[in-house]
Amino acid sequence: MKTAGTSEQRGTFAFLENVAPNLFRHRENDSYWGIKKTNGKRTVHALGTTDRKTANGKLADWLGDLQKVDPSNRDMTLAQLLEKYEAARTEIARSTRVGEKGRTAKFRKLFPRPMDTLVARVLNSDIAMWVGLVGKGKRPSTRNQFRAFARALFDFAVSDTVIAKNPFDPKIIRKAKKEPIIRLIPSPKEFEQIIMEIRKPRWKMEGKHGGQRRAIQDESADFAEYLGRAGIGQAEAVALNWEDIDERRDVIHYRRKKTGRDFSTPIFPWLKPLLKRLRAKAGPNPRGPVFKVKNVKKALRGATQRLGLPNFTQR
Repeated sequence: MKTAGTSEQRGTFAFLENVAPNLFRHRENDSYWGIKKTNGKRTVHALGTTDRKTANGKLADWLGDLQKVDPSNRDMTLAQLLEKYEAARTEIARSTRVGEKGRTAKFRKLFPRPMDTLVARVLNSDIAMWVGLVGKGKRPSTRNQFRAFARALFDFAVSDTVIAKNPFDPKIIRKAKKEPIIRLIPSPKEFEQIIMEIRKPRWKMEGKHGGQRRAIQDESADFAEYLGRAGIGQAEAVALNWEDIDERRDVIHYRRKKTGRDFSTPIFPWLKPLLKRLRAKAGPNPRGPVFKVKNVKKALRGATQRLGLPNFTQR
């Protein structure tokens, strides 16, 4: 979309002849142009064809797009769009806001067009170039975050009647495929050794060097053992309450930390002895959290180091 005012546009306009309402043809190369005057301001748009029938269709589409745009927003620059977008995102979670702040800074610094460029002039190729630049050498998930930011930014421009269509084309700027996460898993024998080492270290190691305090060795071991025998994640185990354990139906109910969705798993035969011990420690009719310990990262690291095993994680 072009607005009259530059010498190039004035030169082009001199060769245009009106052939229908809002439709003009270039006298020398027969190309068709759309011209629309709104609030005293003339907007010129190259329709990109020399065929009259095609030009009629493209003109109708262009005029329809103009109706979706607030005339007062047509001169909005990228810098102004970013300011409005940031202001509209103040209520998001702090962790999300921190990441978005970094992506906004990279957009200002590395976007191939200057920040005083009109939003309406941005092309899909500009966005693709930026995503490729900031995503180079990054993990697929990080590149996809930049991709999602660009798409959301120009979606916001559409919803705010700055532009009629989002220049972001998902068919060209494709999501990067996530690399499979390969985690080390201990063998059954190694698992039992690790739990025993956390519960009863072979030598005294406390505080920063031992990774656990003597008073919570059993609790740390119970937590680590539960993760392994139940086959669930740390966050779900932390949120587990006694009320979630239905021993009558042999099922345990959890809530997925990342998605908030509920799910259940059976009480496996190899998990029952541990649950029996935990219930005996908790006393009759226990309620509330099953585990006081929330993290055994240090205890696990200390145990694996002392045993000469790989650094298995609690995830």
